[in-house]
Amino acid sequence: MSDLRFSKMVALRYLWSRRSEAFISIISIISVVGVALGVMVLTMVMAVMTGFQHELREKILGANSHIVVRPVGGRVGDWRTFKGTIAAVPGVNSVSAYTYNQALLRTESSATGVLIRGIEPDSAAAEQLQSYLGAGQQVADLLKPQAPMAAADSEVEAAELPPLIIGHELTKSFGIYPGSAISLLSPTVSSSPFGLVPRFRRFAVTATYRSGLIEYESGLAYTDIQSAQRFFQLGESISGFEVRVGQIEDAPKIARSILDALGGAGSGFFVQDWTETNKPLWDAIALEKRVYFIVLLLIIVMASFSIITTLVMIVLEKRGDIAVLRTLGATSGSISNIFRIQGAVIGGLGVVLGLIFGFVGSIALKKYGFPLNEKVFQMSELPVEIDPVNFFLVGLSAFVICFLATLYPARRASALHPTDLLRHE
Repeated sequence: MSDLRFSKMVALRYLWSRRSEAFISIISIISVVGVALGVMVLTMVMAVMTGFQHELREKILGANSHIVVRPVGGRVGDWRTFKGTIAAVPGVNSVSAYTYNQALLRTESSATGVLIRGIEPDSAAAEQLQSYLGAGQQVADLLKPQAPMAAADSEVEAAELPPLIIGHELTKSFGIYPGSAISLLSPTVSSSPFGLVPRFRRFAVTATYRSGLIEYESGLAYTDIQSAQRFFQLGESISGFEVRVGQIEDAPKIARSILDALGGAGSGFFVQDWTETNKPLWDAIALEKRVYFIVLLLIIVMASFSIITTLVMIVLEKRGDIAVLRTLGATSGSISNIFRIQGAVIGGLGVVLGLIFGFVGSIALKKYGFPLNEKVFQMSELPVEIDPVNFFLVGLSAFVICFLATLYPARRASALHPTDLLRHE
């Protein structure tokens, strides 16, 4: 019989004793439960944190693009030529021109600053906006000039006004609803007999969108790109390009390829992918995940102390058996392996049960949900994303901790001298 097989047989016999050492078996079960609970909690928390990261990324990328190409200063004039150059870069799915300008939105009783984004009705940005609209609403129809349902006088009522799609939060805050007319004031000024005055234009609110991001809904409005160019006196120029790629993980590499295709750093363009646009947010979420992982890993460390206690009690209980085994020829390595195997069995069983319970708990949490305050967390319920990598890291870390907990008891057991033990028996 090999030393390892012998150590395994003795370890399992000691671990699940049913006689005088039944109390040790109870402590072993408690150790397994402790490790399992720690692993379960850690896996569920990691699933929730990954869900937050994934949900925020999807919402932010829905309101923005994977890659943004902007001129370093001013606007893009002959933009159709550059659009073709960008579209030819491998990995690029779509390229959309856009305008981005600040304006003051004014109603009869209040005013607020908003960002006006002009988009092409047949672009990828319009398709994403379509997903934020209600059933039966089409972006192509909503971005056409509209006659408002309610107007200040009959003359305005008969006129067709440029379209504007605003966020749901802006609707609640200022009482602006589809079919109403609002006024936009541009920060650019024009001369008149009365001096310099800001540009003024009435727009018709055609619809409201719900993206799940309160900050966007309260400060971002959409219109068609031609209306934006006319109102902000852009001529045929645009603010930049929105680029969407097939694999968002490849966005940084594709962004560098786009910059090279446009002529490099001296081309006058600034190319920024989604990882750079919201880098502080992604760094904060990643740091938060690491901190949660380390803190909750302490639960498993605490559970590992019960493994040490169990093994130390077994060593004290089995001193006579250890002396006999050493007298019969068992090596110190075999004695040490007995207690390492016991600790590995306790830790391994706890890890496996914890991963199973964590997976089931994550599935239940994802299915039944947990309501959240949408204004605080930017989502209506707790997001859960089950990532196999997280489960693997949690299981591996927990097992390593449990195995390290066996080193001290195993060393103590292997250091016992048979003559000293038999003398005191």
